[in-house]
Amino acid sequence: MSELRFEDVTIRYGSRRRGMTAADGVNLTVPDGSVVGLVGESGSGKSTLARAAVGLTPLHSGRILLDGEPLRQRTGHRPLQMVFQDPYSSLDPRMTIGDSIAEAIPRGSPSTARRREVTRLLEMVELDPGRAGSYPMHLSGGQRQRVALARALAGRPDVVIADEITSALDVSIQGTVLNLVRTLQRELGMSMLFISHNLAVVRYVASTIAVMYLGRIVEHGPAAQVLTDPQHPYTRDLLAAIPGTDEARFSAAGGNPALAVVAAAEPADPHAPPPGCRYHPRCPIGPLVHPERDICRTTEPSADHRHAAACHFAPEGRGLKL
Repeated sequence: MSELRFEDVTIRYGSRRRGMTAADGVNLTVPDGSVVGLVGESGSGKSTLARAAVGLTPLHSGRILLDGEPLRQRTGHRPLQMVFQDPYSSLDPRMTIGDSIAEAIPRGSPSTARRREVTRLLEMVELDPGRAGSYPMHLSGGQRQRVALARALAGRPDVVIADEITSALDVSIQGTVLNLVRTLQRELGMSMLFISHNLAVVRYVASTIAVMYLGRIVEHGPAAQVLTDPQHPYTRDLLAAIPGTDEARFSAAGGNPALAVVAAAEPADPHAPPPGCRYHPRCPIGPLVHPERDICRTTEPSADHRHAAACHFAPEGRGLKL
């Protein structure tokens, strides 16, 4: 496996006058053999980074490196493989699942070896090899996502990118897919960028967590630190959506009455992000609640706290219990 690194990556859509910057100067590393969870709400730029890494979206500036080498300079097999959100559209309905997996196996193997590899991969994702002749329409959503994982692994990638792979599944099935991802990562030593809008999902598989908001990484660090001692208010808001956490209990109890002002605030327009800290129009510790904190409106914060958090007023640790 290998290290994937995003260096000052900026990605734009549209023209200069009417376009949108989906990722803005992103620096992120997926170390060799580890799982990095990338978290943020819809429109934060997570999937844009994933699509850029596999060559589906061009960069405006910056570099994406694999083991220090620009991806576009690598030849041979595709070193990055992506598992998409929707298992219903990621597989060709006209191909059997065996043929779909075999298609991703590097060329040059005889047909008997390819059939053995399809069997091995189906067993690896805990599917009956006898289903190789089945079509996607005959499988459940969870089974299709297992096939998508097997297809990604068939390419023998250096890094796997999983983009919201459980969000289209029933809650009862999500856990089995997450367990499978954890097992595969341990057995294969996979390097993986695991993308989700749900911190509860990411904390189950990732050793490192990066939190993204309006195209920028606002917090980054070891999963245990980010989850139990969040430094950025946006991270704490994401944690508040997880039942059973201290943040959720605080939110359910009403918290600070001033937070009603924050709840009524309009989200920032991604086509015209606010200056300074991009989260300040929604921030419970920013100028909306504390007018004297004008620096949040004018100056972009640096990530210089116990773990990297881009916030001028990152609080002291409170030892949150999850």
